[in-house]
Amino acid sequence: MMRASVLCAILLAAGAARAEKTPIVFPQGSEQPLAALQDIDVIEHLGDPVAPGLTFSDGAGQRVRIDTLLNRGKPVLVVLGYHRCPMLCNLVLDGLVKAARTSGLKLGQDFLAVDVSIDPNEDAKLLAETQTRIVAMAGPGATAADWPFWTSVTDGGAAARKLADAVGFRYKYDPQSKQFAHDAVAFVLTPEGVVARYLYGVDYPARDFRMAVVEASGGRVGTSFDKVLMSCYRYDPAKRRYAPFVMGFMRIGAGTVCLALIGLLAVLWRKELVMKKQRDARLAASGRTA
Repeated sequence: MMRASVLCAILLAAGAARAEKTPIVFPQGSEQPLAALQDIDVIEHLGDPVAPGLTFSDGAGQRVRIDTLLNRGKPVLVVLGYHRCPMLCNLVLDGLVKAARTSGLKLGQDFLAVDVSIDPNEDAKLLAETQTRIVAMAGPGATAADWPFWTSVTDGGAAARKLADAVGFRYKYDPQSKQFAHDAVAFVLTPEGVVARYLYGVDYPARDFRMAVVEASGGRVGTSFDKVLMSCYRYDPAKRRYAPFVMGFMRIGAGTVCLALIGLLAVLWRKELVMKKQRDARLAASGRTA
């Protein structure tokens, strides 16, 4: 417990020094500022459920429902983007895979993931190529079924838009550049499909990724140490990241002091008991009684 408290203090200092950045995927090729960018945002819907029954298409054109990923006892990582994006959409995917591997969590075992294209004209070949690359990066044991890549081309993007609305993901299509503008963000759902956490940017700290998945799982994923770590940090919607939780740190410190005090009293009590037995033995040897 003492070691956990010291580590918590180190993480507290490190977290306080981190500066948050939330990049936005801007359309490329347009020299004029886009008035539509004022509509690009993420409105956090923490605690809201994703509508069941949303239907998409997989790379083979088969219809699939988001329900197939829910209620399987694992959090679900959701990525919204498109695969002809010039750069940042791929960086989001790469950053998530890197964070997952660095965190020690395993795709398919600890969490599931899904990539949903917001492009109603998504290229199926490009979709499959991206999925193959990402699943390979996810490490041994990961399969395409653990991280499916879906589109909503059959309904003109309506299902993707409904999913985006459910998680508060506001994006805009720019006819001039023929690209989409949107925030660089991923979403973590509980196993039941409730919005639990948001991960912003393209470079995700392994600590934040792990805490988001562990918290979304309701304790079904992770270790005892993760529970200690969760006492030191809380998700801050204003800062859009996990931030040091001072009261949690103080509770751990108080608990450590309490345990140390109990240990000291136990040692003193044991020492006194040993001394009493020795005194009684000496008195008995001298023929006297206490």
